[in-house]
Amino acid sequence: MAPIFSLAFALAALPAAVLATNAQSWSGTSCNSGDHLFWSGHSIACQQLGNVRSISVDNIDSGCTITYYSDSSCSNDASPARVGQCSGYNTGGPIKSWSWDC
Repeated sequence: MAPIFSLAFALAALPAAVLATNAQSWSGTSCNSGDHLFWSGHSIACQQLGNVRSISVDNIDSGCTITYYSDSSCSNDASPARVGQCSGYNTGGPIKSWSWDC
């Protein structure tokens, strides 16, 4: 009986171990219009984005951050994206890259 209990215990812990960061991007502002993509993963080095003006973070791995930028090389206008908030530039300008750092 012990091996079955051990297996059940290990499987119960599995979802917490494989939880990933999940985010969404839109080509329109306000996280509700235009082209819409879902993103999931753990850590993304600088990732160029095309036609993105707003993003939202659904959940994020413990100890990780998502930062978005106004240039394609993750160096200008660094801004943090927060869970449960729509993020983007007040001017409506494009988000050209982001990084997921863990």
